[in-house]
Amino acid sequence: MANFNLYDLPMRKANHEDRLQTIRGQKTPKAFGAKVTLRCVIRGIRYHPGFGVKLRGLLPEFTRALNARSIMSNQIPDMDGDHLEVRCDKAQPACENCHLAGLPCTFTPQAPQQRKSLRQELAEAQARVQELERALDAGLTPTHLRVQDDQSKPSTPGHSSISSASPQSQQPSLANLDANYIPDTRSLDAALASFQSHLAWCGLGSRLSTARANFCATIYQQSGHTFDLDEFLIEAAASFEKQGFVSKKKTTTSKWPSPSLVQRCVEYYARCGLYSMFPFADAEALQMLVNADVLNHPNTTRAANRACLAAFTANITIMHRHDPAFCDADPDAYAQAALSLVPQILMEAPDLRTLEAIMMLLVYISPLGQPVSAELLLGIAIQVLYNLGGHKIRPTPEIPGRSHQSQHLRALFWLCYGIDSEFSIRKGQPPMLSEVHCDLDLPVNYTLKSSEHHFYWKPLSSKELLYPSDLRLNLIKSKIYKLLYSEKNASHSEAGRIQLIRELDYDLSTLRSEFPVDCRPDLFATENAPDYLFHDLSIRGVSIHLEYYYCLGKIHGANNSYNIPAQTSWSPLSSSADICYEAARSTLIYVGRIQHIINYHTFWIHAQFVLTAVLTLFRFLITAPSAPNFARDLKILDDTANLFAEFTQSDDPERNCFPPFYLAHAFIKKLVFLAGESHIRSIAR
Repeated sequence: MANFNLYDLPMRKANHEDRLQTIRGQKTPKAFGAKVTLRCVIRGIRYHPGFGVKLRGLLPEFTRALNARSIMSNQIPDMDGDHLEVRCDKAQPACENCHLAGLPCTFTPQAPQQRKSLRQELAEAQARVQELERALDAGLTPTHLRVQDDQSKPSTPGHSSISSASPQSQQPSLANLDANYIPDTRSLDAALASFQSHLAWCGLGSRLSTARANFCATIYQQSGHTFDLDEFLIEAAASFEKQGFVSKKKTTTSKWPSPSLVQRCVEYYARCGLYSMFPFADAEALQMLVNADVLNHPNTTRAANRACLAAFTANITIMHRHDPAFCDADPDAYAQAALSLVPQILMEAPDLRTLEAIMMLLVYISPLGQPVSAELLLGIAIQVLYNLGGHKIRPTPEIPGRSHQSQHLRALFWLCYGIDSEFSIRKGQPPMLSEVHCDLDLPVNYTLKSSEHHFYWKPLSSKELLYPSDLRLNLIKSKIYKLLYSEKNASHSEAGRIQLIRELDYDLSTLRSEFPVDCRPDLFATENAPDYLFHDLSIRGVSIHLEYYYCLGKIHGANNSYNIPAQTSWSPLSSSADICYEAARSTLIYVGRIQHIINYHTFWIHAQFVLTAVLTLFRFLITAPSAPNFARDLKILDDTANLFAEFTQSDDPERNCFPPFYLAHAFIKKLVFLAGESHIRSIAR
């Protein structure tokens, strides 16, 4: 072994016997190659003194590996010297580690470490969190806070800056939450991506889909113009900036609401009966969490409890942002703080607070133009719901408190069901909740009677459930997908499909007849409807009307076998096409009458209803350019485009503009131009 030289090893494949003897420590390898394994090298170092030292000098890569191995063997490498200084254990100064490494044995004593008690560590952690909160309130950024903290720490001899970090610096704190979790379509890039996604769900499909190809081919055939949707939207986004418009993306820093603000929100929620519309929280349970001061004691409470209070405060302060009590609130910051706890929540045993926290985050994110993010939260909520048994009606417990919890759990189930059915019909995908395994009896205290509470601003009561939409309409949405759009029922014969369309149309007409006479959608969707009808109309009432027309279009539009705008694709039941187009007209006329309700807070709630109606009416215009009512329909489409143009006009000297308004205006104007070109071409024929 004394004459062993690494340079003599040829770079060739080692044979099996050579590797076997090397692994056993019986000899050194005769060749380097792909088959000389890490285990061979370790054996060579262990059983052949000098092998590791020569290998270290030859291949620097092995130096790092040997140092790592030395550390694992209680050895500390000194990279400044030409040799490895080894710290031995006190019991055996002439230790085996030094002997195997072929190095002199050196004992390096360590300075005694002073350890803090658990009480001291907790006190310092709490003080540090309070210091960070005060600094954030003063406007310091998280990066600035960390720099100041590092500069203020005294250095400890013999320890690196990493090892001398204080315990509280290792705790998850607000200073570490730099990422923006809250989607913000006030940014042009985010708005463009969301707009493209919504158009795909309106029947145009993705860029390479058959539906998109057929759509563009029909436009070229009828108008003589090529139309690439994605390229057009990118050009529209570029023109947004060229015209001097500014889109400001809000930078959100996570922040926990103050206990006093949470208390005001709980009292407001209970006093105004908001549980009737959004039964996502139990006010009594929230009050108990506020009394326990869980926001100021994160180490002694579940993450779900803190997230529940933060998400609840975010929802109340954003929904009622004009109330003077919430004028200084920062809902996005509270929601982001709650979102930062989702990983911890997933590792906890689920309970009602878990479900409430996830549902409140879902309700907060859903109107922000990012339905995919909302769907992920919905999936978590539904799994928690299944684990808690909320999908089934349980026998009423004799204990009053348990009875209240059981009713609240079922209220949360119906909130999940409504959102799930909405996502299902909008995206044409199966719902996450399986109706086969769910009890679908409506809540006992749900408002079934012909009540104006469904449509107008009225005082709410927590004893009466309304929800953001009509639960009966949600049941019809699920039925529409199941019977007309699911893969299971896609193979129906034409006659069977027509029968299903008639059945669903009857169900929808029956529901419409149960609305108060003065609240039926066709009364509002006309140019001659008096203005006073719209004065006290609630967002819930608007949503029900638009959902009605959307469902009507989905029912009769399902007869379009190839999902393309050609008239020949319709079945012999021509009345389906007429009803589908009339639903689109009514939707756009209705939107023109409620423009006072449309703003950047509500745009994404109704965007798909509007864009679907725009595309449906455009299909009629471009495929029937000589129809008698072509001019009227083209004006309806043009008026809708001008409506969004008005939203982009502002007296703001900085020219701030909500990008989705601009994109909607540009897109609809382009469709108006293409429809007009098809009309001119039809006249010339």
